Amino acid sequence: MRANDLDPGRLRRLAGLKAPEGATVLSLYVDLDPMTFGTPPARRSEISSLTDELGRRLRDADLPHDARVAARSDLERARTALNDTVAGADGARGLALFVCGPADLFELVRLPRPVDMRAVADDSPWIEPLVRIGRTEALAVALVDRRNLRLLYGGRDSLEQIADEDRLLGRTPEEGGTQAPAHNRPTHNEALEHFKRLGHLLLGLQKRRGFDCLLIAAPEELRNEIFDQLHPYVRERLAGWLDVPVDYASIADVSRAAAEALDAQRTRREDETLDRLRERLGRGERAAGGLGDVLAALNERRVETLLYDAGLQAPGTICPACGFLGVDQTACPVDGTATERRANVIENAAETALLQSADVLALEDRPDLGPHGAIAALLRF
Repeated sequence: MRANDLDPGRLRRLAGLKAPEGATVLSLYVDLDPMTFGTPPARRSEISSLTDELGRRLRDADLPHDARVAARSDLERARTALNDTVAGADGARGLALFVCGPADLFELVRLPRPVDMRAVADDSPWIEPLVRIGRTEALAVALVDRRNLRLLYGGRDSLEQIADEDRLLGRTPEEGGTQAPAHNRPTHNEALEHFKRLGHLLLGLQKRRGFDCLLIAAPEELRNEIFDQLHPYVRERLAGWLDVPVDYASIADVSRAAAEALDAQRTRREDETLDRLRERLGRGERAAGGLGDVLAALNERRVETLLYDAGLQAPGTICPACGFLGVDQTACPVDGTATERRANVIENAAETALLQSADVLALEDRPDLGPHGAIAALLRF
């Protein structure tokens, strides 16, 4: 099972954090990919390189005395914490650590996927790599045929089998539940009761734990009957069907099949979003293309979905008083405050979008945004 501490609430909270005036937030990302940094010596070497580089940048930075002392202390805390954590980071493929003593911030996030090694010192947490990993959805997977029934729950990289199914029905294990009969082949009515039980279990899981996405592995000839037994709340979360052996597929087998299905679903969602973008831009309504227009829409809190090419770098400005984003303004048009230059304003754009409860899509290997400077947005109004 892969460890994963990332969720939408945490991402939104990190996006809204700002250091006290003059202070610095340290953001460190560590790659734990077992193919490249699989051994403790390799991971310690990675952490040493990362923290040494950040230490040099802090020495060269123009920081007030108190901020410099605090940043040095934070760096040593980060170095110690990362070295202590990587030895026991079972299941994690990456780590993100955010530290700022003056803001009482010390937050370690285990990640389900590898990340590029990077350290950033700024006035807020650097969260763009977390945005690229994307929103982590709660996932339910059911494996069912006429006789067998298994439920798995978790994230795409952290599925676990549910052992106490009867508790989802409000029963104690001693009270038991309905199981498919053990004789050679269940009758049609017995199989139907079996599928009804699945429907009740999934509804119970949705009520007790909640899930965003459901995948079901079942023989093709049974799928219509199974679908008919799902509650409407459950049906609307069904994302697809898996082709894995119901009776003996391992959790690893199911996880691989689920990841492929979710990747396909993500591609479909991206296609649909890009289709809507093209349609709206063509009509000239409720869409923005290009950095200037997108930043203006964010300032007006009109963005429904922010889209940009993953890895996009674009300079810009930000007002330290109200957060107004611009391309090259020297003074904030809202309050007249002198703006601050940002080497990459995309990070600030993503933070602002998250704080406005907008969806953020960092697109990989999609040329669609090229004509718009690799950034665009769907607008609420």
